[in-house]
Amino acid sequence: MLGHRVLPVVAVQISPRDPAPVLEERLLSACSAGLKRARCVAASSVSSSETGEPRAIAVVAWDDAGHVSIEVGLGTQQPVWLQRELEFSERDPELERWRAAGFTVALLVDDPRFWSEPSASAQPIDVPPPLLPAATAPGPPRVEVDLRALTGTGLFEGSWRVGAEARVRVLLSGAFFATGAVDYALAQDSGLDVRWFDASLGLGWYVPSFWSRLESRVRLEMLAENLAVTAERAVSTDRRSTWVPGVLLGSDLLFPLSPTWAVSARVDGFWVDGSTVITNAGQPAATSAGAGILLGLGAGVRF
Repeated sequence: MLGHRVLPVVAVQISPRDPAPVLEERLLSACSAGLKRARCVAASSVSSSETGEPRAIAVVAWDDAGHVSIEVGLGTQQPVWLQRELEFSERDPELERWRAAGFTVALLVDDPRFWSEPSASAQPIDVPPPLLPAATAPGPPRVEVDLRALTGTGLFEGSWRVGAEARVRVLLSGAFFATGAVDYALAQDSGLDVRWFDASLGLGWYVPSFWSRLESRVRLEMLAENLAVTAERAVSTDRRSTWVPGVLLGSDLLFPLSPTWAVSARVDGFWVDGSTVITNAGQPAATSAGAGILLGLGAGVRF
């Protein structure tokens, strides 16, 4: 009868000590799942007769919830040490951060240099030697672009506007981004052709995920709106336009389809400097809303 094969051990020491059991289990499980020729155990259990001397040691040090430093070493006649640092954003779930740290330990332990000599040559490891230069894990996408169909408040007690929007978000940090957009929309009512051209610029915040598949961005922007009206008369056409300033407060909702593409939606509230009365032949014909909502749906791409 075949005996049970005991895999070599990777001793994982976590700092600060005594993490939540569910977090430690997630890290060790991910580490073991990523290895074919070893298994990961907590450093506190290495001294037991069941595990024996570790083949390698890993030190996982959390500076805070968003940054972890991982060092992995093998005590051979020519010690090999590797280091990796991971940065997380506030919207990354805590369990997924610890899972990513476990897979990173497995990735480093799988380095061929760790397995080039027989395991009998392994030596106990007490103090890590100088570390190799750190490598930084990929962060959030640096640029996001959305193209969306647009509808929303147009004429007061009249037609809604319909059009399109192009938006860009540029990463500033793990939590904040700069953003800008241009919108073009139109509405027809009472013989009038009304068109809006909006340009906005502002700052936004990556909202921590409240559902694992849905991402949210909140933003505040300054708005410049051009309102252009064409009035058809029996024998002539009158065209007028004006610029008004305003403010946008809104959110972009993204449902990822792949690392690059996502379904993109928009929900905004806007305010401009007063309603604009539209006249035809000297008589009030309609009023452009001074405040309202804008809705959008389309696609987003990340770089």
